[in-house]
Amino acid sequence: MTDAEHLGHGISAIPLPLPFKSPAFVNAYVIEGGTGLTLIDCGVDWEPGRRALATGFSDLGFKAKDVDTLIVSHLHPDHVGMAPRLVEETGCRLVMHETATARVSRYNDTEGLVERTRLLASLHGVPEQLRAGLAELGPRPDWMPLMKPPDVTVADGEEISLDAGRRLEVIHTPGHEATHICLRDSRTGILFAGDHVLPRITPVIMYDEDVLDSLGDYLSSLGKLRDMEIGLTYPAHGSIVERGSQRVDQIILHHQRRLSGMEDVVKLGPATAWKVLRAAFRPHLSPLEQRLALRETVAHLEYLRLRDHLETFEEGGTLWYRR
Repeated sequence: MTDAEHLGHGISAIPLPLPFKSPAFVNAYVIEGGTGLTLIDCGVDWEPGRRALATGFSDLGFKAKDVDTLIVSHLHPDHVGMAPRLVEETGCRLVMHETATARVSRYNDTEGLVERTRLLASLHGVPEQLRAGLAELGPRPDWMPLMKPPDVTVADGEEISLDAGRRLEVIHTPGHEATHICLRDSRTGILFAGDHVLPRITPVIMYDEDVLDSLGDYLSSLGKLRDMEIGLTYPAHGSIVERGSQRVDQIILHHQRRLSGMEDVVKLGPATAWKVLRAAFRPHLSPLEQRLALRETVAHLEYLRLRDHLETFEEGGTLWYRR
C-alpha cells in the first residue's frame, strides 16, 4: 500500500514515507467523526512525509484543517515526529497514553540516550573498539523535533469518542515502548495495532533502563489481545492483518524460540549479552542494527533471569549470564 485509500466504515489510510531503509512507510489512519477527523499516527517531520500527508488528504477528499484529534500510538519518531507541527498548524488536540507525560523528557534527551547506550555496551561485553560506533547517534535529526507533553491523556480501558455512537477503546500494550496503545473501534471491532502486531516482522523489544521487564510486558500485552480474539487488524507498518489473534500466536512463538535459542547459548557456559547476540543474530550488522540487537538481547536475557532460568555475575565491569 503506497497510495491513500478509503478502507470502508469511514476509515482511510495514508502511507507516509520514512527516512529509513526499513520500515520505509508508516500507515496513518483517518477516521471520520461527527465533529471532524481523527488521525492515528503521523510519521516524521520531513518534506516527503508532509507532502504525502497533504496529498493523501486531498486524494481522499479531506482537508488537514478538519483534523481535530491526533492520537499517537507511542513515543517513537516514526509515529509522533510530525505531531508538534500538526498541533500548531491545525489546532488539533494530541492524545497519548498517560505514561507519555513523564516520558516525553526522555524522548527529547538525545544525549542521555547516547550515554545510556554507551554504558549498556560497556556492561554487556561489547568490544571496546565497537562501543563508540554502536552508541553514536549523531546530532538530533530535524525530522525528530522536541515534543511537549500531550494535551489529553488516556488510560487502559478508557474510550475516545468519535461521534455519538462510535468510540475507540484504549488498550495499553507496553513492551515495544512503554506508552504504546492499541485502539479498538466500537463500530467494526477493527484493531488499530500501532507497532504491537505487525504482519511480516516483529517489533523490536528493547531493554529499557526504566522498565523492569520489557519482554514480559510485551508478551503479557500480546496475551491480552489474544484473549480478546481480535480479527481485522490495521498495523502501523505493512499490510492489513486479517486474523489478528492468529498473528499474535505467531509472534509469541517467535519470542519463545528466540528465548530458547539464547538460553541454549548460555547452557554452554557463562556468556555476555554480546556473545549471545552474535550467536542469535546474523553477522555484519550495522552500528544501528547492533544497537537494536543488543537491547533486544538484553531484554530477552533479563526475561529469563527474572524467571530464574538464568543468573548474573559481574567480573571486571562486565555482566555475565549463566544457568
